[in-house]
Amino acid sequence: MATGLKNCSVCGSEFLVKKPSQIRRDDGTTQFYCGEDCRESAREERGGAVCSVCGTEFEPKYAYQRGRDDESVVYFCSMECRQPRSDKRRRRAGEQAQGAMRVAIMNQKGGTGKTTTSVSLAAGLAEDGQKVLLVDLDSQGHIGISLGVEGEHTLHDVLIGDLEVQEAVVGARPNLDILTADESLADAEIELARMTSNPDRLMRNQFGTDHDYDFILLDCGPSLSLLNKNALTFAENLIVPVACDFLSLVGVRQVLRTLKKVNQALVNPIDILGILPTFYDMRNNISDESIKTLKGHFDDKVLPPIRVNTRLKEAPSEQETIFEYAPSSRGAEDYRRLVNWLVDRREQRLKAG
Repeated sequence: MATGLKNCSVCGSEFLVKKPSQIRRDDGTTQFYCGEDCRESAREERGGAVCSVCGTEFEPKYAYQRGRDDESVVYFCSMECRQPRSDKRRRRAGEQAQGAMRVAIMNQKGGTGKTTTSVSLAAGLAEDGQKVLLVDLDSQGHIGISLGVEGEHTLHDVLIGDLEVQEAVVGARPNLDILTADESLADAEIELARMTSNPDRLMRNQFGTDHDYDFILLDCGPSLSLLNKNALTFAENLIVPVACDFLSLVGVRQVLRTLKKVNQALVNPIDILGILPTFYDMRNNISDESIKTLKGHFDDKVLPPIRVNTRLKEAPSEQETIFEYAPSSRGAEDYRRLVNWLVDRREQRLKAG
């Protein structure tokens, strides 16, 4: 290592080189940096970054290569380095796989935070060490957009094109695969309507039950469609996000009517795992009134609310999860609580055999 007094290549000040990070060699030239600010300034000018895990300098090209640690920006040169650094829950030694826990996230009313909940819950589970598949059933394709991932294949290719699920999924984050959607799902809806035999069970048949995932989350569109009926037929459990306003309570009644019809046709009826109040604002009386009304109908099925949080709205525009964009925010705190609750539910199921 070149030591001794050197002139900083950015600010020109003379300083004593003490560590390798103050030196950069590129194309036969050597640059020196007196401090991290000058090193970062030069890096930004080059459009490069240094991996926060292995120290490799590289040019970030994908959303997953950038994250946040408290208030600082951190970089990852590869998916391997992106692996979560915090302690993770690991599968117990000798634990036998009992299939993925399949959860549909649905409310027929729009604007209740379904996609935010799906992405945040999937990302939080993945960071916790769980292996997760997130399936987008909305033709707007907001899952892929939110995570900065574009899949070569979509759910349409699995349902109508007979493509294997594992051939269609794409890795979005460590432990997190997604099956994307686009406008081709409208064609899938038409094809399903033309089927004469069990059009609401196609997903169940195509996906099967032998999965190498701990969780499969289904982000359903805001409609009573054959695709959503397929999701309810395939899933074991249902989480219903409900915005804390009066009109959203009407949407819950619609979901219950749909569930009643679906369960009449199922051997193993789907169960409401939880009612999730979203956009909770303690400053507004309607928020508390909404939760009281929900508890009157669903009692202990009502989960702790997701508070109003600007960071949750901003994260998708940066193609980051709430845990990457603002890990200390209220939104991250609320969704971590939901993640821990869902992991506990799966562990209880595993114990019960």
